[in-house]
Amino acid sequence: MAQQMMMVPIGMVHPYGNNPRDNTKSVDRVAESIREFGFLQPIVCDDKGIILAGHTRYRAAEKLGLPQVPVIYARNLTPEQAKAYRLADNKAGEGSLWLDDLLAAEMGDISIDMGQFGFTDPNEYTRRESWKVSAKLCDMKQHITTREKTGFFYTTFFATGKKGRPLEEIKADPDAVRPFALNLADYLERSLGGDLARNGWCLCTTPRRRHQTGFHFATEICKLAEEELGIPFYEDVVLTKNRSRIEPEFVLNRDPVEPNVILFDDIITTGITIRETRRLLLEKGHTVFVVVAIRNQ
Repeated sequence: MAQQMMMVPIGMVHPYGNNPRDNTKSVDRVAESIREFGFLQPIVCDDKGIILAGHTRYRAAEKLGLPQVPVIYARNLTPEQAKAYRLADNKAGEGSLWLDDLLAAEMGDISIDMGQFGFTDPNEYTRRESWKVSAKLCDMKQHITTREKTGFFYTTFFATGKKGRPLEEIKADPDAVRPFALNLADYLERSLGGDLARNGWCLCTTPRRRHQTGFHFATEICKLAEEELGIPFYEDVVLTKNRSRIEPEFVLNRDPVEPNVILFDDIITTGITIRETRRLLLEKGHTVFVVVAIRNQ
């Protein structure tokens, strides 16, 4: 038989003295929830008014100065069952996990500030999950590392191995653009700070070596990262004058306004295009930070 909820004076509700759960950090968030939505979930007490479930809601009500709180009295429980229920209620939610993509989609439809309840920007969930998505999509392991090649340092996110999708297949896959762009945005904000625009950063990529038009993986990644980071992306900063793999020639096509340039490439093998693009930008007085999605080895 369903228990009846009733409104009772808060002074008739008493915390359990041996409550093994410390809820201090949650009180403010629960108070904000009650303030925003009302007291929708009652406190469960035994027949003496001792709390079985709802200590955090009780403390939040105290914080808000509520004179009454909704209570359900579980009078049918034995003392042993009451103890067991108190523990079981606290333990039951510990095995639950947030599904980040679904959570981000739900939060995207809400205009209420969810930060007051402990949530962060939904983009943070998407970016965090993007590392796993990229690794699974390309059958590679995340391996963020900084290396030196022909006179410059560069950071890579993933490294190829004996298994995994062919690189040309990855570079031709539009579905791989978004996770790699979010990898880039996440890495840059955590490495260089959150206000990249104010600190004079911009994005560019290496020149198209063989395909002057059409789908260009690195360019598409930078376009989406531009939106995520709020910094400008300069397309075709450097152009190639020939298609030679051994002695290619490059020319500066656009000089970015910003002093600091994030030079992104999707894959590094010999490093020639990165080296030459970096050189041309350095000659114009820019600081150049080199980031590569995949290290081919």
